[in-house]
Amino acid sequence: MKRISLFIISLSLIISLMGCSSSVQSSIKDFNDNDIAAIVKDKEITIGELRFLYPDKEVLESIEGTVKIELILQEAKRMNLDVSDNKDLQEETMMLLPLRDKEDPFGKSMIDFIEMQAQKLGMEPKEYYKKYVEIRSEQIAYIDAYTQEMFGEPDAYNEDGLEVYNKKANDFLNEFVKEHKNEIKILIESIS
Repeated sequence: MKRISLFIISLSLIISLMGCSSSVQSSIKDFNDNDIAAIVKDKEITIGELRFLYPDKEVLESIEGTVKIELILQEAKRMNLDVSDNKDLQEETMMLLPLRDKEDPFGKSMIDFIEMQAQKLGMEPKEYYKKYVEIRSEQIAYIDAYTQEMFGEPDAYNEDGLEVYNKKANDFLNEFVKEHKNEIKILIESIS
């Protein structure tokens, strides 16, 4: 149960980091998959990598959030944080993001997303889903380890604990990104 609540916290942090841009100057059609959208330290993030994780209509507005996630991953790795239970987390992620029954609204939207992405990328849905879960599991594992290192474990059973923890972590992560702005180059800009 503790692991699942930490997964939910990490996933909610990823989602909150993603919603950072409001409108974009260009269309995804203006770019090739190998075009570099951003550079975090020495790691290039390509349009193709973004297209793998997001529907085309959301790719360009997801650049800033993806940059934040990459910066956090690099910092967690630099700190040698233990994510050795990542395999367990991947299994939990697959249980929480399953190919659910289409009667469930979340399940239907997830199935639709997976099918759309798989078709776009020329993959089988299960093959796409497996790779997607691997990527998200790694992100969640490092974000989880990093936030626990910085803030300790949340009091998920306290009514306001989770909300307060998420706000505190989100504010800290936004400041962390500001402190490292010289190590970040966003090559495809969005307008506010």
